[in-house]
Amino acid sequence: MAAGIREALAVLCAPGQVVEVRAITDGGMASGYFDDLDALAAAVVPLDASGTQGIYVTLNEVNPALLSRRANRIKVRLGKKDATTADGDILRRRWFPIDIDPVRPSGVSSTDAEHQAARVKAAEVAAYLGRERGWPAPVLADSGNGAHLLYRIDLPNDDASRDLVKRCLEVLDTIFSDAGCSVDCANHNAARIWKLYGTVSRKGDHTPERPHRRAQVIDVPSPVEVVSPALLRDLAGSLPAAPPPGRPPKKSLDLGAWLRDQGLSVRAEKPYQGGTLFVLDECPFSGAHRDGAFAIQFGNGAVYAGCHHASCGGGSQRWKELRQKYERTARPPAAAGPVPAPADSPPDTRAEAVRILRSGDPVGYLMGAFALDHVGDETVAACLIMSLASQSVINTNGLHVSVTGESGKGKSHAFATMLRQVPERFRLKGAMSNKALFYL
Repeated sequence: MAAGIREALAVLCAPGQVVEVRAITDGGMASGYFDDLDALAAAVVPLDASGTQGIYVTLNEVNPALLSRRANRIKVRLGKKDATTADGDILRRRWFPIDIDPVRPSGVSSTDAEHQAARVKAAEVAAYLGRERGWPAPVLADSGNGAHLLYRIDLPNDDASRDLVKRCLEVLDTIFSDAGCSVDCANHNAARIWKLYGTVSRKGDHTPERPHRRAQVIDVPSPVEVVSPALLRDLAGSLPAAPPPGRPPKKSLDLGAWLRDQGLSVRAEKPYQGGTLFVLDECPFSGAHRDGAFAIQFGNGAVYAGCHHASCGGGSQRWKELRQKYERTARPPAAAGPVPAPADSPPDTRAEAVRILRSGDPVGYLMGAFALDHVGDETVAACLIMSLASQSVINTNGLHVSVTGESGKGKSHAFATMLRQVPERFRLKGAMSNKALFYL
């Protein structure tokens, strides 16, 4: 056990670096300072074996003078006058820590499914930072309940660095946190303590459903490259800051209603700097990817829209483009007068349509034509046929046709494919028809 702890310390700490180890025990708080990592690993083993709830270490460079507080030893129960490391005791920042924790009741360990979901989310975050932002590979670790990503940085311990780290964590939280997992934004302070890998995470009782697990380092890149301040600033600036307070426009747009009216499905809504951020189900700017698109309405009514993918603007303002693409009211109004008659279809087409309506299988024909352009999603297509047919129903009391499902599964593409078979004057507009729900 000591060997595994020592290997983890070699990843986290520079040679000769002073580190504080802190543990949560039944009797209170234990703490010690070490510049001898072998001694630290040996001192931690009995604490871990005794069932300590959690054992942690400081990540960033501690003032060497603090070694004299408890030099290469652990005091098991701190008194009121015993100090621990404060933010002002950190000389430089060595790590940008990302803690991805599954959403669950407080005071309990994660289930296996929750634990795995956090590890999957960590892989998504690392892939985004690597492919889209040009970051080097991180140290990947298992916290016992969730997942950790550690990126090596080299920043002074000042207010500017604190704000930069905080903003980067807020951006990742906004992009990646969902109902299943969250990115912890509280890890921005310089004296933050971090789970010591090789020790056990004990939250609540150990049960088959929610077991205690040993935290461990999963992967260490060789070499561990430093993330430059420029890359950190690039991430921090990928979401807009709230505009200065001011009077809202006289006719302030309701962005949530606008998105629904245009048929743009929203995967999640989150508070954002006094306003609301909408995470879109699919990217309206590019067919090369589905995720990454967002729209924000600030407290003063201002709107910002974009996509996190570097190939799709990298978070730049694209609201004007989005509005021009979808907003029908921006088009010139049609001249008043009778609705023009539809163009005549070829005689053979009309004859075939009459035959299908009188003696054939209209639904089967539509489904067959749909399958030529879209593989799968037959149930989605059938639901849309019912929604289209509902427009001819006189009494719609109790009639509700809707489609729900996980994001990114092809619902929007299935609807678009089916609607191409329908004359434009009969196509459903926005989120619902005048007879039935089209999209929910």
